Amino acid sequence: MKEAPFLVLVGFVLLLMLISGVIRMNRIRSDAKAARIRQTSSVKIPAPDPSRFSHLRVATLGASGAPMVYIKGGTFWMGTQEEVGEYDEKPVREVRILPYFIDLYEVSNTHYQKFVKRTHRYQQEVMIFFDDVAFLFEPGFPAVGVSWFDALAYCAWDGKRLPTEAEWEYAARGGDQRQFPWGETFLEGYANIRGEEDGFAYTAPVGSFEAGRSAFGLYEMSGNASEWVFDWYDEFFYKEGQVTLPVGPDTGIAKVHRGGAWDSVATDTRTSKRFATAPGRKEATIGFRCAMDAPREGAG
Repeated sequence: MKEAPFLVLVGFVLLLMLISGVIRMNRIRSDAKAARIRQTSSVKIPAPDPSRFSHLRVATLGASGAPMVYIKGGTFWMGTQEEVGEYDEKPVREVRILPYFIDLYEVSNTHYQKFVKRTHRYQQEVMIFFDDVAFLFEPGFPAVGVSWFDALAYCAWDGKRLPTEAEWEYAARGGDQRQFPWGETFLEGYANIRGEEDGFAYTAPVGSFEAGRSAFGLYEMSGNASEWVFDWYDEFFYKEGQVTLPVGPDTGIAKVHRGGAWDSVATDTRTSKRFATAPGRKEATIGFRCAMDAPREGAG
């Protein structure tokens, strides 16, 4: 019977821990809701020239009818210099890619739900989110809560494919080695990252950050939703992998996603930053955009 007081004490401690956990969870959810309601950008940036991308070749392609930007292809320096970034982004190397199209915007919930209804694909879902998860799935916002397999299936339904890691990086940085889609330094108000200064506690509607467009005019290549690409992740691929039409290793345990998300710090939204996640996971921070092969100039 000596164990009885001890068991009562243990039970009491566990009950206190449970109550404390519930209180803490409710506080987190309350703070998250308050942050969402407070959404007002405190950053003022000059209005960019609306004609600066008038030269782009934009086409409406696929079952979704989403606009895509033509990228000529060629060679570019992929990765980062020794003094910048992580070891898996090095060494910087010159790679070659063919012409392709890539979505102007991240795939939105509007387009993704059209795909779900027509194919009976799995609905979007996230395992952990401390606010009303329905907020992430509003029309016009990037389609998060999708696995790599879901993203692959959507692109196939749309008559497209996921971009390779090399294609994604070239589309994000252009022909130079800029650290961010708009230039060498991070600028407040150019991307949706951690914090409320940019006006968004979580994801923002696609096309919200005009000033942060890439050299090829693409929206939200930094922040908002990190984006699945086709490649398997290999931390040493930049040292050992091919440089002509690189597509990553043949197998692996994680897929690459790029660009950082609404909960990322600025340095994690660099154009060369790499992330790896199991392909079956569905996160509140990961979305995607599609790509498509394009005719080579002079062909046909």
